Amino acid sequence: MAAVPLSFGQERFWFLNQVEGFSAAHNSAEAFRLSGPLDAGALEAALGDVVVRHEILRTVFPLVDGDPSQRVLPAVEGRPALVVTESSEPDVRARVAEAAGRGFDLTADRPLRAWLFAVGPQEHVLLLVFHHIVWDAWSAGPFWGDLARAYEARLAGDEPQWSPLPVQYRDYAVWQRAALGDEDDPQSALAGLLTHWCGELAGLPEELELPVDRPRPPVPSRVLGTVPFRIEAGLHGRLQETAREGEATLFMVLHAAVAALLTRLGAGPDIPVGTQVADRGDDALNDLVGFFVNTVVLRADTSGDPSFRALLRRVRDTDLAAFERQELPFEKLVHALNPQRSVDRHPLHQVSIAFGDGVENTLRLKDVRSRHESIDTDSGTLDLVFDLNPTRTATGGPDGIDGTLAFAVDLFDRATAQRLAHGLVLLLEAVAADPDAPIGRADLRFPLDRARAVHRPSGLERAAVPRSREPARTADRARTPLEETLCGLFAEVLKRTTVAVDDDFFLLGGHSLAATRLVSRIRSVLGVRFGVREFFDEPTVTGVARRLGDSDRTDPLPPISRRSAAPGSTGRDA
Repeated sequence: MAAVPLSFGQERFWFLNQVEGFSAAHNSAEAFRLSGPLDAGALEAALGDVVVRHEILRTVFPLVDGDPSQRVLPAVEGRPALVVTESSEPDVRARVAEAAGRGFDLTADRPLRAWLFAVGPQEHVLLLVFHHIVWDAWSAGPFWGDLARAYEARLAGDEPQWSPLPVQYRDYAVWQRAALGDEDDPQSALAGLLTHWCGELAGLPEELELPVDRPRPPVPSRVLGTVPFRIEAGLHGRLQETAREGEATLFMVLHAAVAALLTRLGAGPDIPVGTQVADRGDDALNDLVGFFVNTVVLRADTSGDPSFRALLRRVRDTDLAAFERQELPFEKLVHALNPQRSVDRHPLHQVSIAFGDGVENTLRLKDVRSRHESIDTDSGTLDLVFDLNPTRTATGGPDGIDGTLAFAVDLFDRATAQRLAHGLVLLLEAVAADPDAPIGRADLRFPLDRARAVHRPSGLERAAVPRSREPARTADRARTPLEETLCGLFAEVLKRTTVAVDDDFFLLGGHSLAATRLVSRIRSVLGVRFGVREFFDEPTVTGVARRLGDSDRTDPLPPISRRSAAPGSTGRDA
């Protein structure tokens, strides 16, 4: 059987795992408090069932002929043991944190570990620790759903009955490489993406000058602290209105605000931040566990002390261009740009924005109440991560944004991180009140404010691409078959029951990252070429249908579900 390669995203994790000595920096730990009559035996069997179903969870990554490869363990060998141990209530959080902080040797260790801490006759804490090489946030839905179904079957003395998955993760890894092609082929998709991104990120700062409390240590601990903060509902609504007025999205407003904050703190006018995008645009991938996200570097130009409205126009143009070309694997970009390598900092960006989009992370076991638990330890490779999660009222209106700022404890004191989080809220209040005021004018009211770091004009401001707001008058005619299909795709991504042909995607609650998923779905289902920028110009079913009818848009790349299986793969559970 031919060796199955890793996906591009997995390659980076594998390399870091070898370089960092099996640290826990790339662990993803999920803990649930379980109250009620739990059957530990049925739970262990159910975990095994899910691991058999999703072969990536029983995959190791040894070297084969000098390259890392995927080796799927047989079903019996791959089933994880559920370690059941007693713990007192006062000790359980510390024991969970200790278990969550254990690293993996990806060449030999199964990438999932499981513990069940019994703190009472009907009170348990379930801890599952995944390595990110097999897991992303969007894996939670299929995993917890499958675990609940398998547990209920095992309680009844049965095995779960489910349809085989159409593809496995190794199919995706092979497909990804075939779709992107060889970077040495100038006609390949990969070569075109590299040309764009190398130009876009030329001259990127090696490292942002952040208001740290300590210099970087030679060997980073990778330990992150966290501070929570909250953007209240009223401010959330005003920020959403600012986005609408700027023909942008809430994500773009928050990105512009983070860039302005960092400039105010002395980071300069060239602000790169990272964000993660997930591409599960093919139906075959919807129910699959695995690592499908890619890091996109977003560069913001804050030079000239612009008004926030002007900065938002710059950010909108940059973000649109980035999301249009989000397929370039981050590790390929790092290799092409070849920044000065250092084990003590993240390449290309040291700050990231995580934008929540309603990913459900809920476990529902029969006759057991469950509650997601926080874990007292966290780890990562970035200096700062702004985790921003918008919430909605029952009617879909803005209900506030829950924020968490994760910070590298090697560099920052907790008090400094709290000031940074508070500074972001103050900046957002100022720009929502007067988006035409220069970003250097906002009163951040704490000592870290360095308004003089805002630079004078150094170039022309990018022009915004106008978006047509003229709705097509289609209410009195029947929908075309294309419009019916598009309405279904809009509703699927927005998680709504119906969408009208003239409804604006963004006014219905869509955002930048959701738009990229919708565009990916349109490409996959219809087999057409269609870009994110085009969608932003006309974000309605009518507008998309009109653009798709303008010219021949046949997509030369088949989606994963339309191609033959990968070498050595049947597309079914082993």
